[in-house]
Amino acid sequence: MRRAVLGCMALFAAYFVLARFGLLMGAVAGFAAPVWPATGIALVALRMFGLGLWPGVFAGALAVNLHAGASILTAVGIACGNTLEAVVGSWLLGRARFHPAFERIEDVMALIVLAALCSTAVSASIGVGSLLLSAVVHGEGAFDALRAWWIGDALGDLVVAPALFIAWARPRLRGRPGIVAEAVLLAIVIGGVGVLVFGHPSSFLRHPFILFPPLAWAALRYGQYGAMGSVLISSAIAIAGTAMGLGPFVERTLSDSLLQVQVFMGIAAVTALLLGSAIAERNRAIDARDEFLSIAAHELRTPLTALSLHTQGLLRQLRGTAAPPSRAEIEERLTATGRLLARLTRLIEELLEVSRIATGAIELRREAVDLADVARESLSRFEVPLAEAGCKVELTAEGDLHGQWDPARLEQVVDNLISNAVKYGAGKPVEIHLRDRGDRAEIEVRDHGIGIEHGDQQRIFERFERAVSRRRFGGFGLGLWIARRVIEAHGGAIRLTSAPGTGSTFIVELPR
Repeated sequence: MRRAVLGCMALFAAYFVLARFGLLMGAVAGFAAPVWPATGIALVALRMFGLGLWPGVFAGALAVNLHAGASILTAVGIACGNTLEAVVGSWLLGRARFHPAFERIEDVMALIVLAALCSTAVSASIGVGSLLLSAVVHGEGAFDALRAWWIGDALGDLVVAPALFIAWARPRLRGRPGIVAEAVLLAIVIGGVGVLVFGHPSSFLRHPFILFPPLAWAALRYGQYGAMGSVLISSAIAIAGTAMGLGPFVERTLSDSLLQVQVFMGIAAVTALLLGSAIAERNRAIDARDEFLSIAAHELRTPLTALSLHTQGLLRQLRGTAAPPSRAEIEERLTATGRLLARLTRLIEELLEVSRIATGAIELRREAVDLADVARESLSRFEVPLAEAGCKVELTAEGDLHGQWDPARLEQVVDNLISNAVKYGAGKPVEIHLRDRGDRAEIEVRDHGIGIEHGDQQRIFERFERAVSRRRFGGFGLGLWIARRVIEAHGGAIRLTSAPGTGSTFIVELPR
């Protein structure tokens, strides 16, 4: 409780200061600023620390509007709109699985569409409506105020919020020779070009697009840090120059001048964010490729090394001067060799499956299948690993479990689920329940092992993703991804319930 109160107080103070700063930039109708930085900090606070901090937004908005001369009813109306804007924006981003590091273009699009366009419409509508009811604005002035309010709040989400999100969520920049000197030079170039464009009434460089090459330079060299840092610098210079009547955006009226600045800032922010996220995606793909090659080499080397040792040991016994190995010894060694070959084959098949599934080439060969037979055959293949791991298996089958499925693909799914249960639930029982659900069949595989953190439960179904240390547990991180794609190709779904230390339960639903 104390932490929540302190959080609300800190958010109130930050919101009030940033809102006052926004109004100092020159507001339409006294309340609609060209950029409303408070929108950005409210969105970040509620998204990163929870919706419970909304009282801080409401109190900050109420105080700043009362300070600006609004009546109590008008100030309450505006504060309600600003609070709903932050709550709606944070909720929508959560539904879209937004990640604040902006490593995906989808995250940038979610911020633009859900926060900067949709949630800000709430605040602009309620705020201007409150001004209309109190007769602060009327007629054409209402439209100008609505436009300035909406775009100003949107810029708070596009300029201020990304900078805060990135500072909070992204890792530090990797050090490289000359990184500080280059950053200083870049800041000087952006500032110098900005002053040339917006700092003189008759400058021959009165074209704002001249700033875009330095913005691209910043994004390419420093990722999202450079992208948003350069946008903040150029936006501040553009606002200051236009407010002083300088630069290419000066029009006959204040609202027209502000609109020009707002459009420029919005385009610059969106361009920089998209470029930065595209670079982050490329870097992540390169890192994933290098990591995958390293993992693949390690995973394939392990069974190959063991296979080589088994073979060389048997050859030494056969060629030695001592008594040759007995039939039982040879059979034991060949059985171990067969297991290693089966593991190696499974790893290679997983690698081949990646290319097939990634290109959408999942071909199902449906035929009449008994799900209980598939489960029993899979358990027979895992008989030795289950015994070695000390996992007792309970298999139950209820009702009619026949359907038209691809038997080879279905075996792949069951094998992956059992393999995970053995790997992460060693020494604990494994339960497999098959159920008749009318027009569909259900597979439930439950282990009582290490479990999975809630934040990792969606991620582990993605390609090469794992929720455990690669050093402690082997594998490519492909099994669940392949299983999900195969199940979805059958028109089914897979879901997971788990908690750390209590095990995991995977439930597969298959239409017949």
